[in-house]
Amino acid sequence: MYSGIVITGVGMMGDWGVGRDDFISLLLGHPTLTTIDKFDFDAHIDTNLLRRADYISLCAFTAAVMALRDAKISIKQEDSTRVGVILGTVHGPLHYSFDYHASLVTGDPKMVSPMFFSDSIPNAPVSHISTALGIHGYTITTQGYCAVAQGLKIAAERIQRGALDVCLVGGADVNHDFLAKLYGGCVAHPKKIATTFGGSGFLILESLDHAQKRGAVTYAHLEQALMITAKYEVLSSQHVSLLDKIDVQNPSKYLLSVADDDKDSELRRDYFLNGIPDHYTDCSSIFGYGFAAAESFQNILAVLIAQSPQMFSSFLGMTELTTAINNVSLLRTAFAGGNSLVVFSRNV
Repeated sequence: MYSGIVITGVGMMGDWGVGRDDFISLLLGHPTLTTIDKFDFDAHIDTNLLRRADYISLCAFTAAVMALRDAKISIKQEDSTRVGVILGTVHGPLHYSFDYHASLVTGDPKMVSPMFFSDSIPNAPVSHISTALGIHGYTITTQGYCAVAQGLKIAAERIQRGALDVCLVGGADVNHDFLAKLYGGCVAHPKKIATTFGGSGFLILESLDHAQKRGAVTYAHLEQALMITAKYEVLSSQHVSLLDKIDVQNPSKYLLSVADDDKDSELRRDYFLNGIPDHYTDCSSIFGYGFAAAESFQNILAVLIAQSPQMFSSFLGMTELTTAINNVSLLRTAFAGGNSLVVFSRNV
């Protein structure tokens, strides 16, 4: 369990829109859908700072800037060596990767710009964010189907050790036609890949002491972030359960679950959820498959519920909240054996 780690800002954008109002409209079933290539990035960020960036870098930078604005943090006023950035992604900058490969195959390899290559690698987005914003603290890219949970764990540990005061933690992925072909034969619902939302979401993590000193408003506390990577067969044989970390008998806790990848994911979800007496909401279908953008949106959803459960009573399947929801747990059983649990608590 963590102590003294708080969420002070959120920022998000995607195919469904930008910002909290559009995000809540999506949750209520009224999204304003567009495509990333038609998104007006200039309306939200200085795109001159990312002149050669892939769409994923533009999305991540937009969400990061919005999260910092929401938290009312100015990097210029902070000790930039004590601010970090952790970005999770599954597929990285696919558009540039394909364009770079095509230029090598169909053109003269000697004429391919080395700058083109630098934006085709997975850690390009976090590099753009740290460089453009002047962040000189810990930066890393995490990859995989629970990359954001991994980022939250790393950030919380560094803040607790006193290495960071503030850390931006998020996820970003952008859909691509190639993904439909890649996953078509191995996922439970191949057609859903085409409608998976792309974009990015960021949370601002701070030490409670730092947040209080600058008079920040907090959304929630981060109580737990952990990962168990295993297939269903391994879980069954070893009786490993993430639910040991959740007090399932406590009515003040609420569980969001995600498993929308393949049969193995669904089996692991059912295994973890076995024995939970109260209701839970499966939020996998809202954001599509388990790409890092979707995971970032799921974590933001958990934070917003922890902050104001009454606002989401209908979404949670509760016409009336008879008991206070003081903790919100997000359990993910994602593709390729990735399992994670993140727990946020209210400011009580």
